[in-house]
Amino acid sequence: MEQSPITARQGHIRQLRIDRPPAFVLPLWPLIDRMLRRFHHMLPLTGGSGILFVEVRRNDAHTVTLTDGSQIKAGDTILEIHLNNNWFKQRHKLNLTTSRVARDMLVSFAHDLGILAKELDDGAFSNCVALHGCTHIGVAAGRLGFQVGELPNSLWKKFARFYVSGLAQAYGPRRSRAGGSDGPIELEEVWLSKRELLKRYGSSHL
Repeated sequence: MEQSPITARQGHIRQLRIDRPPAFVLPLWPLIDRMLRRFHHMLPLTGGSGILFVEVRRNDAHTVTLTDGSQIKAGDTILEIHLNNNWFKQRHKLNLTTSRVARDMLVSFAHDLGILAKELDDGAFSNCVALHGCTHIGVAAGRLGFQVGELPNSLWKKFARFYVSGLAQAYGPRRSRAGGSDGPIELEEVWLSKRELLKRYGSSHL
């Protein structure tokens, strides 16, 4: 049985309420972003001007075996990577095209990974065995060497997708803040072992 336009529209509105926050609460997202950055002790790699922040934490999941043979066990020290949302905000203020922002993102991401590899080469984060993240730019992370996989369906995933969708609207171009036609954001899990990081971005790579 075909839905009426009104019923279909109501269903679409309900989906938006689940997948992304309403526009009137978006001014709170930068404040929440700053609070979470402090709460999780996220460290900027380039004084806050780069695209990455890192958080030292323990792997609280089960043992993960990566394609390069590295094993990350429960309790191992990992670096959780976070995107610097202000980086995106500054790029969108310049009215750059989406493709230009994507290219700049890859360059900046690779640059910050090089800085992180140098830090590890110099003995920083000595117990770290891998990088980990949950992101909606899994394709870009894959190009940079990360192993990309699905996140298991959970209440946390739904909350994280809701939160990241708000970040994309708050820090993205104006059309996304206005609730454009962008589909729901999907999050993926990414891993990069310390071994692979140093191989790709360390001094031996230069």
